[in-house]
Amino acid sequence: MLRRLRSSSLAVQLALLSVGVTVLAIGVSFVALRARTQSEVRRVFADELAGSQRGLRQIQDRNLRLLLATSSLVSTSPTLRAAIQTWLGESNAGLPARPELLATIQREVERIFQDLDRDLIVVTDNTGKVLAAAGHGAPKAADDLGRFPAVHFALNTDTIIPDSGFGVLQVDGTPMQVGCVPIVLQGYAIGALVLGERLDRLMAQLDSAMGTRSVVTAGNAVMMSNLAAAPVGAAWHPLPDGLGAEAVRRLRIQGEDYVAATLPLGRTEDGRAARLELVRSLSEPLRPISRSLGWSFLVAGLLALVLGGAGAVLVSRGTLRPLARFVGFMRQGADTGALERFADPGAPAEIATMTDAYNHLIDTLSREHAELEQRSVELAMTNAVLQAQVREREKAEQALAESEEQLRQSQKLEALGTLAGGVAHDFNNLLSVIMGYAHLTSSEVPADSPLRADLAEIGQAATRASGLVKQLLAFSRKQVLQPRIVDLNNVVGGMEKMLRRLIGEDIQLHARLAPDIARIRADPGQLEQVVMNLVVNGRDAMPKGGTLTIETASVMLDEKYEHRPEAIAAGPAVMLVVSDSGIGMDAATRRRIFEPFFTTKEPGKGTGLGLSTVYGIVRQSGGSITVYSEPGEGCTFRVYFPPVGAAEKTGEVPVFTTDLLAGHETVLLVEDEAQVRSLVRRCLTSKGYAVLDASHGKEALEVADEHRGTIQLLLTDVVMPHMSGKELAERMRAQRPDIRVLFFSGHSDEAIERHGVLTPESAFLQKPVDPDVLLRTVRDVLDAEPAPSRGT
Repeated sequence: MLRRLRSSSLAVQLALLSVGVTVLAIGVSFVALRARTQSEVRRVFADELAGSQRGLRQIQDRNLRLLLATSSLVSTSPTLRAAIQTWLGESNAGLPARPELLATIQREVERIFQDLDRDLIVVTDNTGKVLAAAGHGAPKAADDLGRFPAVHFALNTDTIIPDSGFGVLQVDGTPMQVGCVPIVLQGYAIGALVLGERLDRLMAQLDSAMGTRSVVTAGNAVMMSNLAAAPVGAAWHPLPDGLGAEAVRRLRIQGEDYVAATLPLGRTEDGRAARLELVRSLSEPLRPISRSLGWSFLVAGLLALVLGGAGAVLVSRGTLRPLARFVGFMRQGADTGALERFADPGAPAEIATMTDAYNHLIDTLSREHAELEQRSVELAMTNAVLQAQVREREKAEQALAESEEQLRQSQKLEALGTLAGGVAHDFNNLLSVIMGYAHLTSSEVPADSPLRADLAEIGQAATRASGLVKQLLAFSRKQVLQPRIVDLNNVVGGMEKMLRRLIGEDIQLHARLAPDIARIRADPGQLEQVVMNLVVNGRDAMPKGGTLTIETASVMLDEKYEHRPEAIAAGPAVMLVVSDSGIGMDAATRRRIFEPFFTTKEPGKGTGLGLSTVYGIVRQSGGSITVYSEPGEGCTFRVYFPPVGAAEKTGEVPVFTTDLLAGHETVLLVEDEAQVRSLVRRCLTSKGYAVLDASHGKEALEVADEHRGTIQLLLTDVVMPHMSGKELAERMRAQRPDIRVLFFSGHSDEAIERHGVLTPESAFLQKPVDPDVLLRTVRDVLDAEPAPSRGT
């Protein structure tokens, strides 16, 4: 047979070869086309499933945004917010639940449910118990959803992460996909909001719109299905075939081929991972296509056998050789991987058309490859820019949150300070009367009288009340300070021995004072009060002993510190640091340490005014204070003061004399409060002074005009109707240049400044005033050397 074939003509050989090749080509083409058809069908189905998957993910994103918006709507509903807050407060206090509160919450939830396109809405408390619900088969009040992973995650996580708040919940026998977010109020989760959508409706929509079957699985079990090959309750173990673990994969279920895409739905009530499997059959649509292709290739094969043999000889010479050259060129290009053009001037028109198409394809691929490389470079650069922008935005959001928290704390302290300073004047006048008359009456009662002890108790109570008022004024930054240029090292060094006795032997005190620090403007006595209170606070934080360190230094503050609420300007500053190795504080305690009357000590062990006094003195002196502490790591207070110029001189603290308090001079007393005026007049006249009194400035000028003798001292209140004390002193000095002036007031520093700022040289007494202190100050003012300048 082979011998006869070899001896036959070339045309016969080509014909037989053409027939064989045609049969082989048709067979291979049929197999290849069938495989290509299957691949295209699978690709189309995979694209459709991927589109469905993306669409469902977009729905999940929309649901998440809707949840966040609905959570905001729920938390801003006045009625619902008040009802939930009241219910939580009563529950935390152990009170029985009130039905009317739950009814109010239920009505608000039903109202919100009417505006939403959802099948279920549930509102829980901060433990996961249902407060109210609406929708078909909704849970009942008091049902516990706290073990449901989505609810548990929402109530115990501060950050919303996509998909983390979703899950599948069985409601009245029907699986629902639910989403859950916390209901946040003032930074705390007071409950959870749950929205649900029936999965059977979603599956029906996918089936009717795209012919896609759906299977809802929980772990390795089918939870809901409209795929006959995967009934409810059956085990879900499909075998992957082809695409493996990609997002859209090929499966084989009970001998049939499918393509499937998975969408995570969260977790079920028992913690199993729930998924939605989107499934389309490959075998069913391919059967008619395979039959049609088979008949078509059979007819085409027979026709090709007839025509192939006849045309083999005709095309052998004109076609096979140029085609062989072209095939060889392509084989060489495939082996080397080079993309080059093909040229054959003597090739027939058919071959030339093929080579032209090949050359056009090569040109197109080259251009697309270059464009793809350029696009890849651009995408890499854009991705780097976006990542940098995201990092900057996260930093900005964190800084904004910290600034808002500091601003709220500053505003709260400012409001408390305004309230404390507003009542100080009336308290000071009342305490002046109580202390003064108790002192005067005590001096007139016999020493063996039982009333003397009672009056002493009244005086001591008034003195303690005066101390509290002064501390409140210090916190509110409204006390009257007498600032001077002082050296912070001298203040701390002068207190070191006293501080060592104060803290005890079980605490080691280290003073690290930097040399040559700048001087500051402050009231020396109030500055000592700041150091004392900070040291006492550190001592109380170390009941078992430890180390307490006091440091001073000159520092340079940057612009970041300046942007903090209540911070001093950026630039040079003088820093005072007091740190201890005590028990430390948590964040909740740190936020309240400067509030008046807040204390962590046992009842009766402290007033809670120590650190609030420090805060007020520092702020009123133009400084700022920060605190850093963690539980078990001690505490560090840093106080910053703006420095003063080197040319300014350090003020000297006046020293009061302790001479005899009696006198014979004439005193013009001006006070608008009748009780205080009567008390002061009695104190002065009891020591031999001649007293002229007036209730305001105009009356005082008239009294002075009518008096023909000498008036040695003007004792005047600062804030009075008709005329301030400062203006009265100026007019009296214009008429009587030798008159001495002593101011006193129970108002805050802010009120005094509105009626004229007093110079540092002006003599001043802050109410309430002890009678002995008043008499000693009057005597010292009268006995002092005359000032070279008469201005106040």
